[in-house]
Amino acid sequence: MVEQTVIGIDGGGTRTRVVLANTQGVVLGVGEGGSGNYHDVGADQVCANVELALEQAWEAAGLCRTEADAAFFGLGSIAAAADREVIRKLARQIGIAPDQCVGVDHDLRIALAGGLVGQPGIVLIAGTGSSCYGRAEDGRTWRAGGWGPMLDDVGSGGWLGLQSMIAAVREADGRGDPTVLTARVLDALQINEVDEILKRVDAQGLARREKAALGRLVTQAASEGDVVAQQIIARGAAELAELIATVAQQLDLIESLGTVPVAVTGGLTSAGDVFMDPLREAVQRRAPQCEVIEPSLPPVLGAVLLAIELLGIPVDAHQVAQLKQGQAVCN
Repeated sequence: MVEQTVIGIDGGGTRTRVVLANTQGVVLGVGEGGSGNYHDVGADQVCANVELALEQAWEAAGLCRTEADAAFFGLGSIAAAADREVIRKLARQIGIAPDQCVGVDHDLRIALAGGLVGQPGIVLIAGTGSSCYGRAEDGRTWRAGGWGPMLDDVGSGGWLGLQSMIAAVREADGRGDPTVLTARVLDALQINEVDEILKRVDAQGLARREKAALGRLVTQAASEGDVVAQQIIARGAAELAELIATVAQQLDLIESLGTVPVAVTGGLTSAGDVFMDPLREAVQRRAPQCEVIEPSLPPVLGAVLLAIELLGIPVDAHQVAQLKQGQAVCN
């Protein structure tokens, strides 16, 4: 019997990850490209980024690139039916898998599929953007957040980056406390003084990934004891806890589950305790029945699980165990 192959795609605001695996859950190859958010960079650029990551994955597997049996896209830009059709068209253009075996949904779905491997609960994404998604035992789902940098993305890397610039201008005019962020923001923006920040931000503009890069300045400064940076993270954590509490309430998860598992994923988790400790404390205050946990699998492997299911193959503990063995190369 010919071994069937599946592809999982995780596309966020900063990077796109692709995993090639077989239906037994064995990771064959991994690739990475740029942003997977077509609202930010356009469908053509996302197509190019996915193509690059695909080539890397097939090459890493030592296989000639061909059409896989199934593929699942989980992208941060997917919200409406029109978004799904854009990505389906992209998938047909790439020739990634048979059309009837291509799944497309938001990145929250693959994060939940990987984080809780089919169990009810909540997933929180805290990366370039932020969003929260839950599933109840009866299959009901609810999303909170994920409305982009203009309207939302509270507590995300991009939000932290915005707050770092706000802290700099507030210190400059005497409304804010002194912070190491000011000098570091100026350096990152390649400007000499705060008075130049308006031109840099308003006239030249900042991409989401640039704001997220500024967010790393906040976590670094907080780890060094900067009070302003620590306060920014605490405010962001409170906003993220509100997302979690809202999803739990809308799905009646506390009543049905008692203790609600919350898998947290996204780039901010790499900051470690300087981010995770305030988040746990904020969740404990706002929704004490919710428990922040480590995801079982990263989102890209959640996409692999969903691709396997597209073939009508039920996912079992063996496949999950195999994917866990290959998890290290996906981080």
